[in-house]
Amino acid sequence: MPTQRKIETVADLKQRLQRMQVTVVADYRGLSVADMTDLRKKLRESGAEFVVAKNTLTLIAARETGHEAIEPLLEGPTALAFAYDDVPKFVKAINEFNRGPKKITVRGGLLGTTLLRENVLDVVANLPTKNEVRAQVLGGLAAPVTGLAGIIAAPVNDIVNLLDATSKSILYAIQARVDQLQPASTS
Repeated sequence: MPTQRKIETVADLKQRLQRMQVTVVADYRGLSVADMTDLRKKLRESGAEFVVAKNTLTLIAARETGHEAIEPLLEGPTALAFAYDDVPKFVKAINEFNRGPKKITVRGGLLGTTLLRENVLDVVANLPTKNEVRAQVLGGLAAPVTGLAGIIAAPVNDIVNLLDATSKSILYAIQARVDQLQPASTS
């Protein structure tokens, strides 16, 4: 018989699974409360959440939201990290935490409804962040505009250069004619 607390936990997990872009499933054994607090803080800074959940409740929530691909990862003590926004920043935060003395064992995760194994997270960590992608897109959009401005300005520049060259040529021609018309000075 499900308790009210279990019903609320399943509802909470369902809500997180529906919002997430990536979920990482990990074994948290060996982490102290302070280590878990530190990990939660790092993940929160990247717009993510870290929760410990019972496998059966997680599986119920996953099946109800179409995320049943997570099932093979739900063995033993399980912690779930949910990324809602900036996925590369989230994965980098996990990798940074795992460089320390206390580590979580990443079993894999979900990208949408697709199952990921732990080695795929390394690939995701090397992806550019959301701001880097925005900068690349804006740079790509600005390049044609800059090129177009150069193309539009080129004829104007050519005319100015032609007039400048023509005026210099006329001045040289006039100066040469003046020099011819002046009587040669006698020495």
